[in-house]
Amino acid sequence: MLKLANYVGSDKETQAMEESSKHKNVMDTMYCFPNRTSGIEIPTPIDAAAGMIGDACFIAGVENVAIGQGYKNEIVVSRNSIVCSAGMQIAKLTVTGKMSLKKVSQGNISSLMDRVYVSLKNLVCGDRIHFLSSNGATKEEERVALLQLRDSLNRPNGSALVNEWVGNDYCDWDGIRCDRNLLVHNIVLPSIRQLGLGIWYPNATLLSHFENLEYLYLSDNNIGSWIMPEALRRMSNLKELDLSSNPLNGDIIPQIRCLPSLEELYLSTIYPSHAFIPALSGICRLQKLKTLNLSDNLIQGGIHPCLSKMTSLVSLDLSFNHFQGNLPSFIFSNLTSLIALYISHNKFDGTLSFATFANLSNLRYIDLSNNDLMVNTESPSWFPSFQLMFLSLRNCHLNKDQGRVVPSFISYHTSIFEISLDYNALQGALPSWLLYNTTLLGLSLRGNSFSGGIQLSSGFATSWLQMLDISDNRLSGQLSSTIGNSFPELRYLNTSSNAFKGEIPSSYGNLTKLEVLDLSNNFLQGRIPINLRQNHTSLAQLILSGNNFHETMPSFSNMSNLACLHLRNVGFGGSITRSLVNLPVLEVLDISWNNLSVSIPDWFHTMPNLAIILLSRNQFHDTIPISLCQIQKLHFLDLSANSLSGVIPTCLNNITSWKKESELLLPYFTWIIALYADYRVKVPLTTKGNSLVYEGTPLSFMTGLDLSMNQLTGEIPSQLGELTALHSLNLSFNILTGHIPKSFSIMEKVESLDLSHNNLVGSIPREIVQLHFIATLNVSFNNLSGSIPFLNNFRTFDESSYRGNKGLCGLPLDTACTSPNNKPPQKDEEEERAGIAESDFFFFSCIAVSYVVGFWAVILPLVVSKNWRRKHYAVVDSCIYICCNKFSGFLTRIKDCCGTWNTKILTIN
Repeated sequence: MLKLANYVGSDKETQAMEESSKHKNVMDTMYCFPNRTSGIEIPTPIDAAAGMIGDACFIAGVENVAIGQGYKNEIVVSRNSIVCSAGMQIAKLTVTGKMSLKKVSQGNISSLMDRVYVSLKNLVCGDRIHFLSSNGATKEEERVALLQLRDSLNRPNGSALVNEWVGNDYCDWDGIRCDRNLLVHNIVLPSIRQLGLGIWYPNATLLSHFENLEYLYLSDNNIGSWIMPEALRRMSNLKELDLSSNPLNGDIIPQIRCLPSLEELYLSTIYPSHAFIPALSGICRLQKLKTLNLSDNLIQGGIHPCLSKMTSLVSLDLSFNHFQGNLPSFIFSNLTSLIALYISHNKFDGTLSFATFANLSNLRYIDLSNNDLMVNTESPSWFPSFQLMFLSLRNCHLNKDQGRVVPSFISYHTSIFEISLDYNALQGALPSWLLYNTTLLGLSLRGNSFSGGIQLSSGFATSWLQMLDISDNRLSGQLSSTIGNSFPELRYLNTSSNAFKGEIPSSYGNLTKLEVLDLSNNFLQGRIPINLRQNHTSLAQLILSGNNFHETMPSFSNMSNLACLHLRNVGFGGSITRSLVNLPVLEVLDISWNNLSVSIPDWFHTMPNLAIILLSRNQFHDTIPISLCQIQKLHFLDLSANSLSGVIPTCLNNITSWKKESELLLPYFTWIIALYADYRVKVPLTTKGNSLVYEGTPLSFMTGLDLSMNQLTGEIPSQLGELTALHSLNLSFNILTGHIPKSFSIMEKVESLDLSHNNLVGSIPREIVQLHFIATLNVSFNNLSGSIPFLNNFRTFDESSYRGNKGLCGLPLDTACTSPNNKPPQKDEEEERAGIAESDFFFFSCIAVSYVVGFWAVILPLVVSKNWRRKHYAVVDSCIYICCNKFSGFLTRIKDCCGTWNTKILTIN
């Protein structure tokens, strides 16, 4: 019986409704009550026989009609209830005053999807007409529930969907889709909750209003847990549930296991509790489940044996967890419907034979990478019943006991398009048969021990590879000169870290679709081919670092897509070529560790996108050009280890990206496929005293200035303190004087600050402790004095950050500050003078000065004046004469005394 709501009528009307409800086709009945002033009229119920539409379509019943306020001009009839003859299309329908249906217009209305609109324009009904669904859920109830869900999502003060969810037709709201009965069918609201609102604790009862809900996607909304989670069990029709990237716990599992219709479940990055593994057995009860994604959850323990009973599973993703132990073969051998298996980045160990998967005829995608497994593909003997499309066995100790050979079963796969066998220490010659697989698009063999050269076909064979990575092997010999003909579709080529020698063949310039070329760290010589540095409009990243070209820097032109140019340590001499201004989108320029000299160019500011300039370890001299201050997008500038002199420019505070944090937008490659989904531009930067390779988001937001190991003089400009978005500042090993600017305290983003090995004086500003992100500090070997501010992050620095400053005291040094206010003891003027007078240096200095003054006081007059010489010698003669007379008289008296004593002695005797 149809359920009534929001209907207010007389008792007689209600009685009439109940009477007509006894009609045998009550579920196919549509009721209309006219205005009370027109009297009461109960129309005959509409059934299939009365619903002829034109000549070919019939209405089979009016079913699940839901009309609330604002819907008095039309009703919606289920499309499934409209039956048409073959070749006919549903036309627009109009209800006449006598409740009969007739065709009023031709044409296809398939764009209306599951809704067929029936106009009530000609129907004489009062404003108390109400059409209701047979399941009891009204449109108004669902609309109110959605608004309550939105308000909960925005608690306490968010504003998401406030402007989008307006009006009564909620089926057109963002993220909401309805079924043919205009009841909510899909709720797709990923990443809606705004940052800063904290954890969201939604009430599950709000979702219980949507009894027809089949698809619920609430990923990345910071859901902590559910209020009344048992209400989730009422969503008995739910087929797909995505709660990924929410800080949930295992409490959700008991509710999920009671969703009997569930076919797809996504719970990645929810970081459940340790009780998750036992709760996993509840998921195993979902017999209709086809997709299970538990990736990136740090789940520990072994795989639950109950997974072997989930025979409907088509896709299983357990990657990026801490699963451990052996992989029981019976688990996977029972999953005969399995198409995709991802268990990479775990701690599985033991030996796994690929024969375990031999009977999984539907298997297309498999990733066992980065475990502690020893994967054996060669024994026991087996033949695959499946045709793989994707295979990743990175770091799997592949065929360790079978000679470390390339898996032979791959040769039977005629539909495979991606293979990764990285870091398996595979040996022997590079398998050329893999290069010419007719369906293969991506092949990665990096980090193995392949030797010899690249054996390309001497005929007309062509490979369709788009990505080829054979880096970090033991390959040698010369690069192939026919590569342009053999690999015309290449977008990405990496042969770095091998032992290739000779010149780069000009055929590399014929790879017209090539976007990334990495030939770094080989023994290549000669000149860079002209067609590789001129008129190559597809190349976006050129990496030739670590070779031996030993020439002046060549010119570059008409490289309209070149964004990253890496020429580090290639032996270039002379000056930087001005042709770089012809690279309009260049963002990264690395020409460090060369023999470039003269001065730093003053035209870098004419390159509008230049963001990273690495010129360290060259022989540049003169001053730092002021024009560098005009590079508004500059993120990182490294001029270290040169011979630059002069002062640090005070205009560096004009660089916008050092004052306001901004993202460096690096090249984006549309050809990326699964093997290269994590491919990102990499740039070596020196920060925090270490040379690190930055990539992805850290590189996009990294900012730094390195002027270390030069001959810069003068004071540190206080304007540097205005660089509030700078992450790294290194001014060490210069001849800088003066004080540490107090303005450094507002460099709120700085993580590394190195001012060591200069001639800085004064104290360390106490305001500098406001640098809350600082992780590395070095002010050693200066002339700093006073107490060390030992607060906040400065508590983490040891004595090595301050050594070589005799005047510093306090923690972490052993020298204590003795004054009550933790300041160094101040000597008064007399004590200081006494200390100086008592020093050895003062004593010997006085002797030396006295000697010099006395010597020249005697000698200089004698040299200058003849008169003085005469007087001097006369005085000297007179003194000598007087002294001699007195000495002679003295001797005479002694002689007389001795004679008198002798006479007395003789008389006595």
